[in-house]
Amino acid sequence: MSEIIKAQKFLLFFFLFFINFLVYFFSWLFFYKTGINSLPMQSEDILPSVFTSISIIKDGTIYVNEYYEMMISKYPQPDDVSLTPFYLRKIGENYITAFPLMSSVISLPITFFYLLFDKSVSWESVYYISHLSGSFILALSSALVFYIFYNLLKSSLKKSLILTFIFSFCTINLPLISQGLWQHGTVQLFGLLAIIFYLKNNPFLLYLSLGLGVLARPTFGLILIILSIFLIVNKRKKIYPDFDFKYLGLSFVGLIIPVVFFLFYNQVFYQSLSNQGYASQLDDSWQGNFPESFIGMFLSPSKGILIYSPILIFSLIGFYYGYKKHELVKISFWVVLIHCLVLSKWKHWYGGYGFGYRMVSDVIPFFIFPIWFMLETHFERIKKIVFGLILLSFLIQFSGLVFFDSIWHNAYDTGFKNTSWLWSIENSEAVFNIRRVLVKLGFLDKACEVCLPEN
Repeated sequence: MSEIIKAQKFLLFFFLFFINFLVYFFSWLFFYKTGINSLPMQSEDILPSVFTSISIIKDGTIYVNEYYEMMISKYPQPDDVSLTPFYLRKIGENYITAFPLMSSVISLPITFFYLLFDKSVSWESVYYISHLSGSFILALSSALVFYIFYNLLKSSLKKSLILTFIFSFCTINLPLISQGLWQHGTVQLFGLLAIIFYLKNNPFLLYLSLGLGVLARPTFGLILIILSIFLIVNKRKKIYPDFDFKYLGLSFVGLIIPVVFFLFYNQVFYQSLSNQGYASQLDDSWQGNFPESFIGMFLSPSKGILIYSPILIFSLIGFYYGYKKHELVKISFWVVLIHCLVLSKWKHWYGGYGFGYRMVSDVIPFFIFPIWFMLETHFERIKKIVFGLILLSFLIQFSGLVFFDSIWHNAYDTGFKNTSWLWSIENSEAVFNIRRVLVKLGFLDKACEVCLPEN
């Protein structure tokens, strides 16, 4: 009987993965092919990860020399086309991604199978590989969310599905993170794996996941530190009596593998830490206007977490009620708080070009755990409000699939030095999109002063 139950759970896990993958990928493909939203790639930030994955498969190297002219022909350096674009670094005569490698590594199976059927490297194939990879990573993350709640935390099937739906379709995972090979999807994947192995008390796989997460995006180091602190505190409280030298040894081995991998490819390809993309940004990029930036992460009319995903209001309520009652809620509180505090000092705390709260998307899973606590303890009292906010949040994400094409950014984005545009209600992204609908219906001539009549 237990084998049958395990088989049923696996089939359910695979079914959720498959359904999420189809929704993520075909939601883009439908709007793209019908011309409703003709934007094939939401940001140049995605570009080097896709080409690196292609280069590994076709050329056996992470250098993207073969595709450099192709890349700059469509996506040159915005302020000076004669310069190497910001998303690449030039090492001698070679060009290499300025961003971490892990998203490219995770996408290799998708890239390999795609290139079996289409050996050409055209812009269309780049777009397809990007979307297929982003959909794959987020679909897998969604299935892991279900696994955590249903298998590890023993929540009911109904509540586990509700929480998985919130994660998958009521956050910017639907309109943004799943729609390309972003770093953020890979970070969420490793964050969820880390939580799974933390709950299973598996030190080797825990620190392997944490180390790979740091390679995916350096700010993941905050999660590594927080989970390590909780392990030490739990040892002192004797919650983990087997936290001994063997535990520490397995943790070290798990962590050293990503470290060795990083040192290897840094030495062979980048040749110096200074050539890593984020190294050049450490000195002059911490220009966020705190506390405005911190408050804006939650309440900005055009970027705020609670504005774009109102269901996450229950995350804050869950932190309040569950902080002292469940360790996972306490961990989540510190991960969200520290992450938002640190990233609020980053000059592009609002996420740059993109739909919603991109800079906070790394820790979306940690917004879901306190909601789980609220559903477990207050479900009957709050279910009507929860379902109402789920519907509203989903509609907002759906609007991102339909409307986000960078026109709003081009019209109003004045950068990080003057952030008044992020607080305007009249010219907020949502109101702007309403005006675009009115233009289509013939009630307005154009949606903004600099917009073309059809926009």
